[in-house]
Amino acid sequence: MITKRSNGFIFIYIVAASAFLVLMAIDMVGIGRTVLKAIPVGTLMILVFRDMRGFVRICLTGALLGSVCGDILLDLSYANIFIFGLVAFLVGHLFYTVLFFRYAKSPDGFGKVMMAGLVLFAGLMIWIFRGINPALYGPVVLYILVIVTMSIGALLVPAENRLLFWGAIMFIASDVVLAINKFLIVIPYGRIINISLYFIAQFMIIMAARAIWADVAEEGTRN
Repeated sequence: MITKRSNGFIFIYIVAASAFLVLMAIDMVGIGRTVLKAIPVGTLMILVFRDMRGFVRICLTGALLGSVCGDILLDLSYANIFIFGLVAFLVGHLFYTVLFFRYAKSPDGFGKVMMAGLVLFAGLMIWIFRGINPALYGPVVLYILVIVTMSIGALLVPAENRLLFWGAIMFIASDVVLAINKFLIVIPYGRIINISLYFIAQFMIIMAARAIWADVAEEGTRN
């Protein structure tokens, strides 16, 4: 749901995300780039905190806060910090998952097909990454299971369109690019593709969530 009240936040989101991608493309590193990376999702978090209420606000804010922490951790150059970024995003996905399943309904025909596809996808990813560092394999498997579960929850949330679900799928696509690029083969412009998909995914999820739960926010304001 895009309104005049949110246009300023969306403008900041697009500018900050684009600026970060430019810095990444020219391989400029440093604390300034790391801070810049956190601004887009941080902007969405402020927007959610302003417009949403109650349980929805708590879950969306928690999901975005986990993502911001992951953004910062994964952009730092310290050794062995990847696992902490993974945990931060895992926590964020758990907040999304709890919210989505709170409002989930029984799947229709399309939903059942997509659920089956997501389960098969999870199994395939777990098999593909079986040869990575054993210390990381367990957390990676857990992450795969959580993000697929989150996407199934997004699929089951009733809405006029499936923007929430496609946002979750974009998140999966982003993480697949990241994981393949990190553990299997180098993808040309892999990090730029990964982060671009990630920024799009977060934007889609939050815009869809604001549209779906707008009435909940309004009820919270009246009560």
